[in-house]
Amino acid sequence: MALDRTTTARRTSTAHRTSTARRTGIAVAATAALIVLVGCDNLSFRRLDFDTTESARITAIRVLPGAGDVLVRADGSVDGVRIKRVVRYQGAEPGTTYEIKDTELVLDTSCGQRCSVSFEVTAGEGVSLRGETGSGNVDLSRVSTVDLKVGSGDVRVAEATGPVRVETGSGNIEVYDVSSPVVLRASSGDVTGTRLGGEVDAEAKSGNVTVELDRPASARVHASSGNVELTVPTGAYQVRSKAGSGDVELDVAHDPSAALVLDVRTGSGNITVTSR
Repeated sequence: MALDRTTTARRTSTAHRTSTARRTGIAVAATAALIVLVGCDNLSFRRLDFDTTESARITAIRVLPGAGDVLVRADGSVDGVRIKRVVRYQGAEPGTTYEIKDTELVLDTSCGQRCSVSFEVTAGEGVSLRGETGSGNVDLSRVSTVDLKVGSGDVRVAEATGPVRVETGSGNIEVYDVSSPVVLRASSGDVTGTRLGGEVDAEAKSGNVTVELDRPASARVHASSGNVELTVPTGAYQVRSKAGSGDVELDVAHDPSAALVLDVRTGSGNITVTSR
């Protein structure tokens, strides 16, 4: 369902000219674009701002590869979905950058060469998110399940109600207040998990890994080059640790009969495991 044919848009030029109006049809949109281009040469980046509210109930969000930031917040008081977009581009104005398929909102962060689109979405409670981006930061709050891959950019997930899986090529990962299992992978960047209540599998190839468990659970915390810090509640754990080059400090007793396993390793760096 393409939604740019009837939408409310606020367009701002580099000369700080702003026009907010109801746009209907391609011809009207083209006319509005001409207003933005006054005083701009062909090599300048243009910026378009959109703020649209749709009545459709969205249960899932899918992100397609491209360039741009993605911010999603779930709010139980929201009936439909609010989609704010910022499009930056050179040359011809890009077309539609999102669509709704049944109850799924598809965000397309690929809008052509020399073009990026950033999204800020407010959806109803229980919305899930999956997909990938080439470059850009991702900030998710109170969504349900997360399955995301980011080429270059930081990822922050707070208060997700379902399992979380995040992978970054270059960028930091921060996850807070998640009670379900998490799987976190960073090729180049730090991994931080705070107040986690489920099983944890966290790894950084080049970067530090810091994990804090809110409830007793198994945790695999690895770093190829970087420090590893794990904080766990009081409980019975099997503790397996290995540091290729660095110090190891364990404040948790090893119980070979325990069902929960703490597996902490680093190739080059220090290991610290503490109990609270």
